[in-house]
Amino acid sequence: MTSPFLFLSFFAFVLLGACSSSIAEPPVLPVAQEGWDVSREAPVLPAGDMRARALWNDPHVVQAKGTYAMFMTTSVDKPFQPPILPFRALSKDGVHWELSPKAPLLTAKGGPYVSIETPSVVYFRGAWHMFFTGIYPRPVPSPMSIGHAVSQDGVHWDVVAWERLKATGVATDWDSYLVGEPGAVVVQGQLYVYYTAMGGRPEGGPPLQSLAVITSSDGLSFSKPRLVLQQGDLYPARAGYAGYSSPAALYAQGKVHLFYSVVHWQKGGNPEWQQVAIHHAVSADGLGGFVEDGAPIVTRDSTQWATGEVLAPGPMIKDGKVMVWFGGHVPVSDLRPLINRDFKGPEFGIGLAVMPYDQFISK
Repeated sequence: MTSPFLFLSFFAFVLLGACSSSIAEPPVLPVAQEGWDVSREAPVLPAGDMRARALWNDPHVVQAKGTYAMFMTTSVDKPFQPPILPFRALSKDGVHWELSPKAPLLTAKGGPYVSIETPSVVYFRGAWHMFFTGIYPRPVPSPMSIGHAVSQDGVHWDVVAWERLKATGVATDWDSYLVGEPGAVVVQGQLYVYYTAMGGRPEGGPPLQSLAVITSSDGLSFSKPRLVLQQGDLYPARAGYAGYSSPAALYAQGKVHLFYSVVHWQKGGNPEWQQVAIHHAVSADGLGGFVEDGAPIVTRDSTQWATGEVLAPGPMIKDGKVMVWFGGHVPVSDLRPLINRDFKGPEFGIGLAVMPYDQFISK
């Protein structure tokens, strides 16, 4: 459940015809930026906290009536198995959390999915909007699509479009195989929904994973998809990098700040598809021209508890600070202590990275 892609690695790799003749080695990651205060020893929200056997992931944080409201996911019946559903927790400091309500915000009943993952929530035109990844029971022709729900209070939700955005199914398209992991933000009165898309890579190597956006002026009708960012020179395909995933955005001082996970394919890995770093880029209009930082914010080398994967950034600007919550866990081979504790402990959860806003904006 560390991401919907965990279950897809071998299937997608073969289906896209992207197998390389060589086996990719574990990546030598770039050194992370200095200046971030990172929860290095343990997550701020570990597995089993607030709910028995909860595997918290996919954080997205907003401000609601002076408090932090985190939307996140966990499996609800058996760990790592569908259904995976969204929850909400509240906090006064961004570190200590309490479920509110105790039950999932949405279920997959009545729709085409077995799970609802990666909730991204934004207030727009007098209502709360949630965009989510819906996971199909069978990954053919595509394993997932993006859905859309609305709410007046952030607790009671109505799905207005189970399949707001789907993959094209056209082999040559950059979004042919899947779309998912939406990240919503309001930009000058417009609703922007960023997301990840996967397609084939004509030159071979790992499948190509890009970031794109759809926009809306009313929250009901949306523009055609627009490609906004593909992998840069810091993460080359020849080193096994597939591109970018799980985007989230902030709008500040007239610019769009995009945060996202860096994806690596390691043939024979467990799993083969892994998210290994969190990066940041900035654009004047959010529709293109993104300039990437020269180094990642966090990598899986940055902590003691997320040495397997770091993923799904959830950024916020508050009280003169940039705060980025993120999911993570130890390698799959090191999850045994967590399992022995009945899925409770620091090996899986949600962490936090913080930097003063003035320092962030000037780097």
